[in-house]
Amino acid sequence: MNDVVNALLDKDAQTIIAYANNNMKLGKAADELMIDYRTLASRLDFIYKRTKLNPRRFRDLVKLVQILDEASDD
Repeated sequence: MNDVVNALLDKDAQTIIAYANNNMKLGKAADELMIDYRTLASRLDFIYKRTKLNPRRFRDLVKLVQILDEASDD
């Protein structure tokens, strides 16, 4: 789990939270982050490459959110 947290940047955490809060809808999450939806898609791809958890898959997104939540409690 520490490996995943270490691989995530601050903007990655914001990206994951926005994507989850907007029910995995690229357009809405991109609007919240004030970025283009293609930029958001690229960020999600980079998160997957670094963490080996695909935020586009529901179960992996839930794991990422849980990891971020636990890391913020520390």
